[in-house]
Order: sequence, then structure tokens, then C-alpha cells
Amino acid sequence: MKKAFKITSLDYAILGLIHQEPLSGYGIRKQFETTALGNYSSSPGAVYPALNRLQKFNLVTKSRLPEQKKEKFHCTSLGLNTLKEWLLLPVEITDVAKRNDELLLKFAFMHKLLHKNQVLEFLQSFKIQLQLYIAELKEFHKREGAHLPLHGRLAFEHGLASYSATLTWCKSTISTIRNHQKK
Repeated sequence: MKKAFKITSLDYAILGLIHQEPLSGYGIRKQFETTALGNYSSSPGAVYPALNRLQKFNLVTKSRLPEQKKEKFHCTSLGLNTLKEWLLLPVEITDVAKRNDELLLKFAFMHKLLHKNQVLEFLQSFKIQLQLYIAELKEFHKREGAHLPLHGRLAFEHGLASYSATLTWCKSTISTIRNHQKK
């Protein structure tokens, strides 16, 4: 029986990067070291096994052009379809609560892969789920805030402010993309 392959957020990050530009394993590691993708390990012990998995399941391939010194990884059509399917998954409240960084990673890779209406739909869904989650957090704070230890309450308030800032960003981004669409 063939073992099912579970794609990780690292795998999606790699697919998104090499969709934008074919990269060597070292080039992928450098992206993780020098960009906002730094929360992913740039360790050869993480990147190369992920690349091997992606190759094994025909999501990426590698080749070398005559003028290139290193082989570079490219998305296969299956890899591209897999990436698009991930981007189109509906936003759930648990994504907002536990995988906010992954939602922003998705958004970053949507630019040449999805139609603007699909991007706006994602952002609208993100906004709605943020509003629902913030309402839950505010209700908890109202009910339990006075009972929390000072530092616990202040840390909770930081989280609430962070989600509120993300909501403000989401609303602004929707407006920016809509206005850009009119041009």
C-alpha cells in the first residue's frame, strides 16, 4: 500500500518560491535566511529532504541549462496545481487562530497564480474570520481579563492588538486591490 504524502507548510513555501523563479537548493536556503521566510529552517537537514519528497511525488523537477553551474528546481504541472489548490482552500477560524503566518504566506504567492477576484475572495474570507475571532477574544477578555495575572493579561492584550492590526491590514489591502483593479 502506498503511503499518503502530507504536504507541509515548508513544502508549500518551497513550491511558491520555485514557481516564482527556479532555484537551486542553496538558493532556496538563502531565501529562507535573508527574507521574511526566516521562520522556515534554512538548514540543509530541512530543505533537502523536503525537496526530495517533492521530487518523489512529482511536484518539482530539477534541471540545468547549459549556461548554469547548478541544477535548479522547477514546479511541475502537478506541483503548480497542488500549490493553487492550497491557495484556494477556504479560510477557517482555526487558520486565523493558529496559522496566521501561513495565511500571509498564501497571500504572498497568489500574485500571478490567482485571478484578482479569487484574491479578493480570500481576503474577504480572511477578514470575516478575523472579525469572528477578535469578537471571541474580546468576549473572553471582558469575561476573564480581570482574573488573569497582570503579565498574562498584557500578553493577551498584545495578541488582541496584533489580530486587530491584521484586520486593519486586511481591510486596507482589499481596498488597495479593488482600486488597483479599476486602473
